[in-house]
Amino acid sequence: MPRSAAGPALAALVLLAAVPARAEPVLQRSDLVETLAQGLFCATSETGRMEAPDTEFGWIHIPEEPIAMRQRGSVAPAVLGIGFGLEYTLTGDAPILIRHVVEHPPMPASGRTRQSWESWALGGVPEIIFFQFDLEEELLPGRWTFIALAGEAEVFRAGFDVVPPDAAPHLAGLCSGGDLLALSR
Repeated sequence: MPRSAAGPALAALVLLAAVPARAEPVLQRSDLVETLAQGLFCATSETGRMEAPDTEFGWIHIPEEPIAMRQRGSVAPAVLGIGFGLEYTLTGDAPILIRHVVEHPPMPASGRTRQSWESWALGGVPEIIFFQFDLEEELLPGRWTFIALAGEAEVFRAGFDVVPPDAAPHLAGLCSGGDLLALSR
C-alpha cells in the first residue's frame, strides 16, 4: 500500500497531543490587587501564634520581624526551612478580611489537602502569605496553590511546584543556617 508523507507527521502530532504538557503554575489576580509577586522566603525566629482551627495543627506562626522575599519564582524545593508564598498589596485603603487558603498534596497523618485562616489586610499596605517547611511530613512534592478570598470573591490565586531538592539545587540552600518557621503549625 502506498504511504503518504503526511502519515508519519500526523502520527507524531497525535502522539504529542496524547502526552500531557506540564502546565505552568497559575498566577491570577482580581481588580482588588494592586501588586502580586510569588517567591521564596526565609523566616525569622518564631515570635507568636494565632489560632487557626482550619490548619493541620490549629494555629499559625506570626513573625514579629518583617519577612522579605529572597527569590522570585513558582518553584520551591522541599527542604526544611524554605518558605514559599506571595507578597501582595490590595487597592484602596480600607481593611478587608481575607481568608487565606493553601491547597496541597495530602498530609501523611491526616490526609488533609487544604488549610485556611483569616486575617485583615489593609489596602495600600504590602502583605505576605507563605508556607514554610518545618516538619519532614510537610515536605510534599507536587502542586501547592494559594488562594485569597474576600467573602466569596477570589482575590488572587497562585500555584507553586514543590520539587525534590535535587530538582532545584540552586534554591535548596536558600535558608540554610536560619531559624525555622511554619505557618502551618
